[in-house]
Amino acid sequence: MLTELRLELFKLLRKPRTYIGPASMAALTTLVLIGMKYGNEFRYMHHRLERDFYVAGTMVNAAFLTRSLMEVIVYTFLPLFACMVCGDLIASEAADGTLRMLLCRPITRFRVFGSKYAVAVAYALALTFGTGIAAYLAGVAFLGRGSLVVFTDGIWILPERLALQRIALAYAVAAVGMVAIGSIAFAISTFLSNSNGAIAGAMGFLFGSAVIGQIGYFAKLKPYLLTTHLEVWRRLFAGNINVPDLTHSLGVMMIYSAVAFLIGAVIFQRRDVLS
Repeated sequence: MLTELRLELFKLLRKPRTYIGPASMAALTTLVLIGMKYGNEFRYMHHRLERDFYVAGTMVNAAFLTRSLMEVIVYTFLPLFACMVCGDLIASEAADGTLRMLLCRPITRFRVFGSKYAVAVAYALALTFGTGIAAYLAGVAFLGRGSLVVFTDGIWILPERLALQRIALAYAVAAVGMVAIGSIAFAISTFLSNSNGAIAGAMGFLFGSAVIGQIGYFAKLKPYLLTTHLEVWRRLFAGNINVPDLTHSLGVMMIYSAVAFLIGAVIFQRRDVLS
């Protein structure tokens, strides 16, 4: 199994699209950083805060940047780039004809499928946590450190140590969500020969869940939607953490990943690669 993992990792690192996500996240982080450092809207928020609180320093710091970046990337860029890679691992090889050669080797299909899925999960986790770490380090370098001010259901001020713990937990929740949506793209790619279909299908599933969650007629479905449980990261910055609620949401997202994995494994086992 380790041999297959090394092979899949080597192939992943050789593909140009593997680096589109990290490069785009770095560019986006840079733009958000520039906007926070020189933008007037954040100075206005700072002046408003000074009316009711004694403010030492500035609220725009590394913790604020890292948390604010999540508002932009969790529902758009991170899932898109996770799907780009996860949906390409099988579909691209099927299109190139290398999947047929790979399955001619004396190894089981499940080992091939499992090694590809492990690499997909690793990429989704690395992209999410890497974005958070890079954003925080850039924030420390150009904005400085400090407490985190959050405007969610009021004003919450988290000391720096607590803020870092909550941010790390929020990115962990987001990472579990990216694994779930990446798993869906990966499962779709098992019966396609074009990764674009897998990307479109998984992103359509995500946006469809978001839309359905906003329609009152489908209120009974909302507790089962992926986007409903991905939203739990926001509540980590307002008051105490509701541990049962958090574990439930993480469990549901893991179930999405497990179901997608099982469906993909069954399809891959029965896939005809000779035609």
